[in-house]
Amino acid sequence: MTATLDLVEIIERNESIVSGKRTLFVRLNRKKYSERLLIVMSAHNHGEKYMALRSFLEKQTCDLLFITDPKNSWYLDEDNGESFERVIYNYSKNYDNKNVFLFGSSMSGYGAILHALKLNLNAIASNPQINLNITKDYAWPELIEHINDLNGNHINIEKIAGAIWKDSAIYIIHGHDDIDTINANLLINTKPDNKKLIIQTVDVDSHVLYFGKNIEYVYDVMELLSIFRKNLDLSSTVESLTAEAKNTKKSLRSERNLLSIDDPFRSLTPPKKGILWQDRYNHEAAGSNILFGNIGFYHNNTLSGAICYFDGEKWRLTSLPYNASDNLISCNDFATNGNFNASNNNSFFNDYWWIRNELASPVTINGNHNFCEIHISEARNKNIYINSSIPESVETKNIRGQFLTFTADVFTTEGEISLTLGGVGDSGYHHKNSDKSAAGKWKRLVVFEQFTSVNHNHKDRIFVRFNLAADGKSKVVQIKNACLTIGYFPMGFSE
Repeated sequence: MTATLDLVEIIERNESIVSGKRTLFVRLNRKKYSERLLIVMSAHNHGEKYMALRSFLEKQTCDLLFITDPKNSWYLDEDNGESFERVIYNYSKNYDNKNVFLFGSSMSGYGAILHALKLNLNAIASNPQINLNITKDYAWPELIEHINDLNGNHINIEKIAGAIWKDSAIYIIHGHDDIDTINANLLINTKPDNKKLIIQTVDVDSHVLYFGKNIEYVYDVMELLSIFRKNLDLSSTVESLTAEAKNTKKSLRSERNLLSIDDPFRSLTPPKKGILWQDRYNHEAAGSNILFGNIGFYHNNTLSGAICYFDGEKWRLTSLPYNASDNLISCNDFATNGNFNASNNNSFFNDYWWIRNELASPVTINGNHNFCEIHISEARNKNIYINSSIPESVETKNIRGQFLTFTADVFTTEGEISLTLGGVGDSGYHHKNSDKSAAGKWKRLVVFEQFTSVNHNHKDRIFVRFNLAADGKSKVVQIKNACLTIGYFPMGFSE
């Protein structure tokens, strides 16, 4: 193939419909099958577009099959993947199983591993999901929404891997994002009789397709899986990515590894009492009261556990009543002297809260002890937020290694808002964002973050934030029940 490929002509000549799915099968030699087949599976939100089509064709070394999943179904469709399995088998049956490789990223990485295991083929996956239930705890809102669209009709790969893993060779490449490290560890911890698994960690935070246009690395990995030993040099790709990455997540993980306490957000080890919060999806029957052993307050660096009630839509904390003394920002009330004109950037509207308003958008704030109303009549910049830090009087020396939870009830007339919880420690600034609210209804937002270290002398040692205009929309925002507490409460904690 040359760099002047006519992709339209190639698609017209080679595209077919198999089991109701669009496929593009391009042989290296039109007259015969080559020794190997690489199946390229389009990633999340690619629609009908074949992923990296030109890149793979320009450096083609074997027969290529391109398939898509425009429904974003994790290559499961409505039949737990049977139709995609038929499509793959329709082509793979013409090759030795050991010479067929499925390639995917994120959503399609899940599909590549699942169908490789089911058909005894091989998989190359960049940042794949393994357990879609657990993935929702670490994913971004759109990915969560599309997982929810599956209505629970999916397969968690680590649950079946031990039973169906035959001779498949699997290669996973991932970075330091929690969504990727947690999923990789799930497959690492499986115990099939004949597991062939290669894990490569790339020194970046980003959830991206690391190969980019360097598709030759995929062909190299095929060689690696075929002989199961070969040094794979991704240094040039990594170098280009690490220039943009700060490795904060890697540093924080290193700090966590030095601590002698449990990490409930990332650990899948069963607690001494109750069940894991991460296993809540198996207990979501309306009226259920469940003791989760890895949530709650800290007592001697161990989480207390707490009982939660499932109301048919969400889990509610029932066993630990709200106490104002548990709120680290209980004194950080929203009180203003009448309507405060907050158009000036970085201005304080009381002793505790200040506003970021870089382009002086017209903003007014009116608040009292536990309630705040913010009017943004013109959002000239998306970086508009109110921010507060914990008071100097709050002791933080014993927080090392512990989670904090920030929660609040919010309402917005337009667009969305979100929360941020962060701080400054040995690794510098770090933070985490909550889900986003929906316009026109109250929603309790929750964000939790682990503080492996705290710079006690820094003004932002621990801070909270309401992100008001990331969508660029003017609006009226109402906030109440803001609470920051020491403990792991992924379902929220406030009165």
